[in-house]
Amino acid sequence: MPTWNPSLATGVAVIDSQHKELFNRADALLAGMRAGKPAAELGQMIQFLADYCRTHFSSEERLMRDRKYTGAAEHLKQHAIFNEKFNALVEQFRQKGASPTVAIGLQRLICEWLVTHIGTVDKKLAPVVAGP
Repeated sequence: MPTWNPSLATGVAVIDSQHKELFNRADALLAGMRAGKPAAELGQMIQFLADYCRTHFSSEERLMRDRKYTGAAEHLKQHAIFNEKFNALVEQFRQKGASPTVAIGLQRLICEWLVTHIGTVDKKLAPVVAGP
């Protein structure tokens, strides 16, 4: 499970709160897939996660603009990569349902990509956002 843990904290309350919610929702989605929840219910969970990711990324991007963050271009590129990968998994879900391939892809995206993104890219942003 991709459960959030304190090592992922950036020190920026709004970002950390949103990250925790992302992980909670991803955990619930993956648990639902393993439990064989109906496709309609899983589809709603996936849609919520997609919407929440957009909201979260917009929030971070607004903070970058407000602080004139010099690393914004690379950070936005990373968000675009996540969105592309997530959207591909959503399309696979629509075509094949909660297949093992989709479940494994979602888990990898959350466990590997998001954890790495938070641990490196978001942590570089945090001091700028939290600054004076």
